[in-house]
Amino acid sequence: MKHVEKTNKFFIYEESNKPVMSIDPGETISFSSEDCFQNLLTDCSIVKTDLLNKGITINPSSGPVYVNGAMPGDTLKVHIDDILLDDQYGTLAIIAEEFGVLGKYFDKEETIKVDLTDGVAKFFDGKANLKIRPMVGVLAVTPKGYGAPTSTPGTYGGNMDCKLINKGTTLYLPVSVEGALLGMGDIHALQSDGEILAAVECPGTITVTVNLIKDRHEEWPVLETDDAFYVICSVDDIDEANNYALIAMAEFLGKRTEKFTQKEWIVLMGIIGDLQICEIADPKMASRFRIPKFLDENLKF
Repeated sequence: MKHVEKTNKFFIYEESNKPVMSIDPGETISFSSEDCFQNLLTDCSIVKTDLLNKGITINPSSGPVYVNGAMPGDTLKVHIDDILLDDQYGTLAIIAEEFGVLGKYFDKEETIKVDLTDGVAKFFDGKANLKIRPMVGVLAVTPKGYGAPTSTPGTYGGNMDCKLINKGTTLYLPVSVEGALLGMGDIHALQSDGEILAAVECPGTITVTVNLIKDRHEEWPVLETDDAFYVICSVDDIDEANNYALIAMAEFLGKRTEKFTQKEWIVLMGIIGDLQICEIADPKMASRFRIPKFLDENLKF
């Protein structure tokens, strides 16, 4: 199995990035990743602002990897086989200026280390013990014609911070450049919907199996879990992101109308679909819309 070392990191998804390796469709590959702070918040005496004041960029992505045969108009199918954490602790950066309306409840900036031994996140000296659920914060192909910082999301994927991108799920990404130029990183041990404050940031290794769907793609990333499909849409405003997610799901279902017409699907979206927030913490905000699979056992990407 091929492996991308965490030293192969970058901070902008752009066509000029030189691939670190190539893979064939169907291959399994692993990506080692630093945490979003480049593993530099080594103890509680260092805070996020210290890094920013030194000009350090956050949210490294590992890669990129060239997928043989991938061309604009195709879809990259990325199955998350496993997410393993490197360390027995995670890091929270508490910085009031980034917490919106909740910032007023914090009087100082802090770095908090969270014990993750035995797969349990132990908060506040064990007063709250939560089972970890590792997820991938940043996973993307490279967009065409512009550079996309790894700290932002978009049609190409990116920093979606969707807590459902975890082991066993599949992400479908629209290919815009030759070879797709796939990269990923920013592992979280735990994160809430919305990422309203901070996630538990961790270094680790992501193992994925990459396949290629030729001559077909959606405008936005599509996530498949055991029981549902989701579309994930990211723009500057959360209300606008919600609207994009509604339209994207209507378009997705409208192309798959063997059992229901598009209008029937849209009615069902209003009855049994769920509009959910991935994150409101980044420069662009991400929403997702969920439709359960049980409505149509033949519903496929």
